[in-house]
Amino acid sequence: MNSTHSTTLPRRRMVAAGLGALALGVSAAPKAAARPLLARGMAGGGLAQFGDADDPLFANFALFASSMQMPDGATLYLGQIHWAEAGTGLVLTSEWINQCIPIAGRTDGAEVRGKITPDGETRYPFLAYIFDAGTPGSGMDRVDLAVNTPEAQAFFPDDPIVDDFVYLAAGPLIAGDFQWIIRDIELDV
Repeated sequence: MNSTHSTTLPRRRMVAAGLGALALGVSAAPKAAARPLLARGMAGGGLAQFGDADDPLFANFALFASSMQMPDGATLYLGQIHWAEAGTGLVLTSEWINQCIPIAGRTDGAEVRGKITPDGETRYPFLAYIFDAGTPGSGMDRVDLAVNTPEAQAFFPDDPIVDDFVYLAAGPLIAGDFQWIIRDIELDV
């Protein structure tokens, strides 16, 4: 009696064996070195008190301002400021943010610059110093906002100076909080 015994492989085993052989034969692409991305920003808001201590003014203030140092060296700025002065109808809204950097000599604050508008049409340069100096509601966080002052205009030397509107406000957040965040992010490329 002559018998023939055939060996058969199920289709799934055949596919798995082929993929295994392929994996052994193909080397993995070398992993590129990670590149750091530096991200920093200030976010928060609340009720700011400013003006005379005997007759204070108040404004609701919201802020998001950030800068990201890209691996190629370029810097990307993003954010918005919204300032609504209580009882006056004055509302300032930033059109764009051009700078968000640490305040020189400090670790608790950001210098934010850009263009802001009180009417949705005319854009004025602004400079805001934002301080993250305490816990929420402590009254230690602070905002100093200058719109269309010489110091704010200096950041935009090529722009014509329009001096029909100047605004200054400086004081603590009596309710709310700012958070100053700096992170190095490793990007795998």
